[in-house]
Amino acid sequence: MNPTTHDAPPTGGRQRRRWFWPAAILTIATGVASVVLVNQLPPAPIAATVDVTETPRPMRLHPLEIVTVQPRLIEDLVKVTGTLHPVQEAAIAAQVGGLAETVTVRPGDYVEAGQLLVEVGTTDLQLQLDQQRSTMGSSVVQLRAAQTTLERTKLLADKGLAAKTALDGAQADVDGLTATIATQQSQVALAEANLLRARVLAPFAGTVASRSIEPGQIVSPGTTMLSIVDLSTVRVEVVAALKDSARIVAGQSVRLAVQGMTGQDFIGTVDRVSPVAETGTRSIKVYLNLDNTDGNLRGGMFVTGEIVVQQNEGILAVPTEAIVRRDEATFVMAIVDGVLNEHPIETGSTWLAANLVEARSGISAGDTIVATDLSGLTHGAPVIIEGN
Repeated sequence: MNPTTHDAPPTGGRQRRRWFWPAAILTIATGVASVVLVNQLPPAPIAATVDVTETPRPMRLHPLEIVTVQPRLIEDLVKVTGTLHPVQEAAIAAQVGGLAETVTVRPGDYVEAGQLLVEVGTTDLQLQLDQQRSTMGSSVVQLRAAQTTLERTKLLADKGLAAKTALDGAQADVDGLTATIATQQSQVALAEANLLRARVLAPFAGTVASRSIEPGQIVSPGTTMLSIVDLSTVRVEVVAALKDSARIVAGQSVRLAVQGMTGQDFIGTVDRVSPVAETGTRSIKVYLNLDNTDGNLRGGMFVTGEIVVQQNEGILAVPTEAIVRRDEATFVMAIVDGVLNEHPIETGSTWLAANLVEARSGISAGDTIVATDLSGLTHGAPVIIEGN
């Protein structure tokens, strides 16, 4: 081995150590400079936060969906249906038999009370009356003669010139003729009555509804010849529910509509109420009076109507659909300055027929409320009335 000869250390390792420290120092300096530079930059702008409250979208309401509360007349009504009848009607029958000599009226004719309608066999009846009167007249003459004889016999008997038997016979003749005349007077009265009955007169003013005989026809006693009706006032027979009968009394007003007379209302009154229900039904018959001075109403016409059993004036009432119930609270949705407001109310009576509920407190006359149940209505929400 050559002692003077040694392995030289590798030169690459020294070079790496020589460059390591300057590089590390440079890296640290660069980082420090970056930190300093970043800290000196102005802060990034922060977006401004704006508190924007979204405005609810107004609800549009139709004028038919709102109502202005006003004091009103509330009526409790009972519905009825029925038929018109003449207040008076009579079937005129023959009281005597014979030939219908005269018939003076036809169906539809108006007649006055006492007007001649029919003459039945008046010629024969007049002859019978004349005969009875003549027979009675003869008997009256005989009676006068018998009375004269009786007076003369009494004078003779008083002087003793006539027997007692003669006086008794004269008295018997007078008594017998007196009884005969009384009988004949009854026969004359009957003939006069038959003649009067043969002249058939109108029992009341009215209209001839039917005629069943013709002049020259033979009629018998009891044969119906004519019928007369009085339509100046009509009688209305209606039926009502039995449950409502206790509230119906005489004198109550009734509004009626007559079938076939569209657009016309008629006002009648309750005359009387049947004491028992109609057989096999839950209804009761009520009798009404209805004026018919113009004669437009006819017997047999069908009617519907309402009996006003109670009236309440100055009541604040709202539609049933306007009432809102939530959590045991009752209120309506009022519109105040274009905004919905819940107004708690106290309710009272209910009128089902009118679809109304009494508002005893919570609203005042002139308040505008939503009249029907609409979804989406909330307190404080704005509303717009279409057409305003």
